[in-house]
Amino acid sequence: MTTTAAPGGEGVSATTTSARPHHEGLAARRALRNARIRGAVFLAIGVYAFYLASSAFSTPASFLFRFFNTGQERFEIATSVGLLWLVSGLASALVGGLQLWRGAAFRWRPWLFVVIAPIVVAVFGALLDGTTANFTNVLRGSLELATPLTLGAMAGILSERSGMLNIALNGKMLVGACVSVIVGSVVLRFTGNVIVSTTIAIAAAMAVSGVLGLLLAWLGIRYKVDQIIAGTVINIGALGITNFLFLRVLGRNPEFNTPPTVAAMQLPILSDLPVVGPILFSLRPYVYIALVMMVVLTYFIYRTRWGLRLRASGEKPAAAGTVGINVIRIRYQALLLAGLICGLAGSYLPLATAGSFQMDMVAGKGFIALAAMIFGAWHPIGAFGAALVFGFADSAQALLSVLGVAVPPQLLNSVPYVITIVVVAGVVGRVRGPASAGQPYEQG
Repeated sequence: MTTTAAPGGEGVSATTTSARPHHEGLAARRALRNARIRGAVFLAIGVYAFYLASSAFSTPASFLFRFFNTGQERFEIATSVGLLWLVSGLASALVGGLQLWRGAAFRWRPWLFVVIAPIVVAVFGALLDGTTANFTNVLRGSLELATPLTLGAMAGILSERSGMLNIALNGKMLVGACVSVIVGSVVLRFTGNVIVSTTIAIAAAMAVSGVLGLLLAWLGIRYKVDQIIAGTVINIGALGITNFLFLRVLGRNPEFNTPPTVAAMQLPILSDLPVVGPILFSLRPYVYIALVMMVVLTYFIYRTRWGLRLRASGEKPAAAGTVGINVIRIRYQALLLAGLICGLAGSYLPLATAGSFQMDMVAGKGFIALAAMIFGAWHPIGAFGAALVFGFADSAQALLSVLGVAVPPQLLNSVPYVITIVVVAGVVGRVRGPASAGQPYEQG
């Protein structure tokens, strides 16, 4: 906008060509180019799947499903690896064609499931190489193993939506796991009540992890410490403290490393449904808590005033502050809630799976949860879908190890981490996170 003076002395405004249309045109061209690249990649995946199918029709693929939790009633789906690759190729070609046809307007991310699901099944069938697999256990294990990742991703979403980077998820989960074991063992020893000791153990894990969340917020907000460095310090400190406690306390006093365990629960009526009952309705309570939390967080983030303020604090904190939003308080609240959720996720590992605490038993799940958060575009439902991918990879590699397939166990154990690298590297597509995540904010 420029101003020129008229002969009478009055100011006359003359609008010059704005740079905004230029930037909008550049963004549109970039989006169209990215859409074409994605479409070409999907089509290339489809072509490669067709190539793999051409030589795999003679390899059988058999998957067993249990009808009920009890009894031996089962049914088998028998097909060939070639047919699985053929379906994968058709799915990839379909999505690639839609992407090229619709261009940048095509919402490709929800269609990723159409591409990924058949490819994962085809790879699984190829690795089995004719061996029959119990797919009921694989799918149920996927939900179980995805639970701590889902909870960790929810914590990351809360943090980064508020504008705070939170790479300390791994450390807070590790501390939560250690605290839940010690507290649960002590309370169980004195009360003998599994329910009471489990409840107190989970509450203690959430409380300690919540304090760590507040510590991260205090360092990043009050003293403007780089949030990545602060998170790294918490991760390193958590690893050192828990290793010390394991070597000096838990290893020498096994009575402090025998916590109560959380068994799977059979939902009335639903668990008796054929096929889906053993997969969906015979799981540990943690799984259902994670699903409920996913729905609740989705509602609160996108349908409530607090959620609007949370997102504003992560996108435009200065603008949010000018309209009366207390950005600092929002960020403290988000980091506290994230810490509580991390403690719940950490308690899952010893109480629901291992039955005791081991050194570094989190094994990088906090970082995988961050990858699930990015893959899910900072949305609770998307993050849950991404966590299922990682959970399936973990469950499948466990089954393949038991069956003794002709793949080195080291390679199988690395599958979840390889997928994490692929996701973080951006092969599946670039996503935009909260604009002000990681940036310090001065409250006016």
